[in-house]
Amino acid sequence: MFSQTSWRRFLLSTTTILAISLTAPKAHADIPDEKYQPVLNHLLSNVMPSKLDAFHAATGDLVETLDDFCAEPDQGGLEDSQNAFHTAMDIWQEIQPWRMGPLVANGRDQHIEYWPDKHGTAARQFRKLMFDKPAAYTDLAQLAEASAALQGFPALEEVLFDDKHTDQLVAADEDGVYLCAYGSAIAKNLNSLTGELQAEWPAFATAMSDAGPDSMDYPTAKFAATDLYRALHEGLLIISSQKLGRPLGENAKDAKASRAESETSKRSLRNISHNLTGLLAIYDGKWGDVGTEGAGLAALLDNSLLDRSFRLNWQTVQDTVSELPPSITELLDQPDGYQKLLDLAGQIGFLTTLVENDVGGNTQLGGGFNALDGD
Repeated sequence: MFSQTSWRRFLLSTTTILAISLTAPKAHADIPDEKYQPVLNHLLSNVMPSKLDAFHAATGDLVETLDDFCAEPDQGGLEDSQNAFHTAMDIWQEIQPWRMGPLVANGRDQHIEYWPDKHGTAARQFRKLMFDKPAAYTDLAQLAEASAALQGFPALEEVLFDDKHTDQLVAADEDGVYLCAYGSAIAKNLNSLTGELQAEWPAFATAMSDAGPDSMDYPTAKFAATDLYRALHEGLLIISSQKLGRPLGENAKDAKASRAESETSKRSLRNISHNLTGLLAIYDGKWGDVGTEGAGLAALLDNSLLDRSFRLNWQTVQDTVSELPPSITELLDQPDGYQKLLDLAGQIGFLTTLVENDVGGNTQLGGGFNALDGD
């Protein structure tokens, strides 16, 4: 485990090597448009579809597990449902940062996971839901037309992991029966949304891969590939500003784990670990057992030292996260937990700088924009 300062020295060391090796700045010749097309085709047509298949299958398993539990509620069935939730959520957290096309069309990403919820909308709506217990919210078709705050993973997390509700579920009292029916409807809605993703993605991938003068949406392959760079850049910014920044607060006294993502199910840092896996796939081109190493944005780099530096720094951050507990609540309970969280935020910030300066510059896809400001 790196000390609080050693990670910083390690991360900077590989960049220092680059600075020494590349003593004079070089003017980059324009990358031919045809070089971007294989990257687009690989990531969008070869890699992502299998992940969407796995996501849809996982939400299908979630539906079946919840239906079995609701038919015969017991502690074992609850734990099975929680495990099915975690499996589906792991895949979603890897897909989540790819914010493009069908993932964000019609606010689909917010219907899958309404977060961050800065104004406590979901909590207010959930309290009203439990007070009124409207039958409409136990029906898939009607739930799909309801507020996004009551549709996706955070709402199901509240049902399956809040201690008060889990007791009601197992007891199968009036509230528990309603909660189970509502949770089952949420799972079915998630399965429907993931089915839509499966169905819509191929056309989007083809449109991106066929970018060129004849395309109304993507006049060049470079223009299309910029969406991939934006996803990589923005994904890291979201981790820094929202997933870590919100619970960190202004200082240790202001820190609050409840502001973190998925903290009811105690998986806020587990989410970040899976985010990093999905984001690295954009750069690398290999995602678990799918894809080919080096066929992502890395294929556009012609500097092997820069590539090694980037991968070493990324691996250092992933190793750091793997040594932390799965939730920010657990981490902040440690005497040095706040400092560890602050150090992680610093590491993510350094990765963001590498993406902006090294990856963005050498792929000619970075425009110096802030991916969260709408530019």
